Amino acid sequence: MDKLESDRSIVDTIITRISENEEVSRSEARRMLHKYVCEGKCRWYKTKSKEAGFDRTDLTKRQRKLVGDIIKQIMKDSEIDDAKWRIHNVICPGHPRPRPKRTYN
Repeated sequence: MDKLESDRSIVDTIITRISENEEVSRSEARRMLHKYVCEGKCRWYKTKSKEAGFDRTDLTKRQRKLVGDIIKQIMKDSEIDDAKWRIHNVICPGHPRPRPKRTYN
């Protein structure tokens, strides 16, 4: 399994967990995940988000914490910024955002 396939599987698991925890459809869970990982830097967000009714800032604090906690549990070997970047590449393909700079302790 290549890295992208692995990331797709991870994203699918995250979406399932959000859907179960929030008791929402997978589509709504995917949208919540996208809102969490989106930083407004991709071309799609800059050009089409308004017409799609996509406001990345409208997640509640509780939803933001839940999604973040699920990502941290499932992607425990990744820093959160790198995890968000990897998830975004799966959810919003063709609309890249800059890869986060790596920080080393």
